Amino acid sequence: MTPRRRLITIATLTALPLLALILVRTAWADSLPSSMAVHWSGSEPDRYGSPDTYFWIALGVSLLATAVATVVAVRSSADAPLWLPATVMASWTVASTWILSVALTQNAGRPEDARIGAWILVPLLGIPLAAGAYKFLPRPESSQEAERPTLTTPLSSTERAAWTGQVRGRWAGALTLAMALAATVSGLMGAWWMALLFTALVFVGGAFTAITVRIDRRGLAISSWGVRWKLVPLNTITSAAADHISPTHWGGWGYRISPQGTAVLVRSGEGIVMTRNNGRQFAVTIDSAGTGAALLNSLVAAESAH
Repeated sequence: MTPRRRLITIATLTALPLLALILVRTAWADSLPSSMAVHWSGSEPDRYGSPDTYFWIALGVSLLATAVATVVAVRSSADAPLWLPATVMASWTVASTWILSVALTQNAGRPEDARIGAWILVPLLGIPLAAGAYKFLPRPESSQEAERPTLTTPLSSTERAAWTGQVRGRWAGALTLAMALAATVSGLMGAWWMALLFTALVFVGGAFTAITVRIDRRGLAISSWGVRWKLVPLNTITSAAADHISPTHWGGWGYRISPQGTAVLVRSGEGIVMTRNNGRQFAVTIDSAGTGAALLNSLVAAESAH
């Protein structure tokens, strides 16, 4: 199946819950209860609301998810497909929750008598559906002819050389701002444990808003805001290549660990892909990756000759 057909298939999967929501709402138009259970404590409801109000909320979320999925399928960039698992889960969860809540209320006769029981698993199916959508995403093949440059003049074992590159992550900046806002709101509402959680996420996201890569005789070091948090020792590296790095290939943004290796991704684009002496790879997105990879290969060659 072609990559475009895969994207269209997942976009269609996002649209199906929306279609089901509209069809069920139309079929039940004359029999909707005046109130339905909208929140559960265990198996019993503890909050109620208008079916119409929650229908429009579910419809809005499903429409937005379907619109995003359609745009991704029609005009896909390298990392845009990563939105599709989220659109599948969002559309399924809100649509199935509304349908299930109305059905349970109708079956019980009164919203107070509705019992969700094992039916709670229906909205939770959005999680495996999203996982399946992620597995079904087209994967860009890593370049088999990735450039493995070296310096024009080889380094001697006594020469010192260093290179520093920087890159900024817009998605991490937006996420950090959102988490900071959530931490502030949680604190004002008195939900201190949530405020602490969001504050921790601010530091995690902030580490990826701007990273610095330094290459020297120690190896490749990654730091954020002047604090080094990752070092790949030179004696564990066999080669380095300048290649295009896609979050889709590595499973997303941030610090990624996969069977093929580890990656630090703050955007898609050029980066350094190192092969280590254990056969695994380490990749980091960085500007002017060719220059950094050339120095790294020359340092590895000088280290081997020493």
